[in-house]
Amino acid sequence: MTPNSNETPATPAVAQAKPKLMERLQAFIVRYGMLALVVHYAIFGLCLVGFMLLIRAGFQIEGAVGAASTFTGAYLACQVIKIPRFAATFALTPLLDKLIRRLRNKGQNPADPSAGS
Repeated sequence: MTPNSNETPATPAVAQAKPKLMERLQAFIVRYGMLALVVHYAIFGLCLVGFMLLIRAGFQIEGAVGAASTFTGAYLACQVIKIPRFAATFALTPLLDKLIRRLRNKGQNPADPSAGS
């Protein structure tokens, strides 16, 4: 088919600019809200307990942290891995959200209107 000379060719869609980091963070918080907080603090708690167990088991930490109490040493070690913990939060929260939604909808049959009551 030959194009009509009266028709203008369709302009290609212009790619939108990638949103700024702060905009992406705000969108993440708006979308996942409380789930993101729960996931983040659960990861923090697991890291804290894991480091406390490692310190109690005899894992030696060099420097000032080694002379501190078990909790303080574990807390400081958790602060060292803060960025990977945030990355894990951003990676795991959407997966957990999908899993929770799938489990909630598993028992419902959309063809049966009385199932929602």
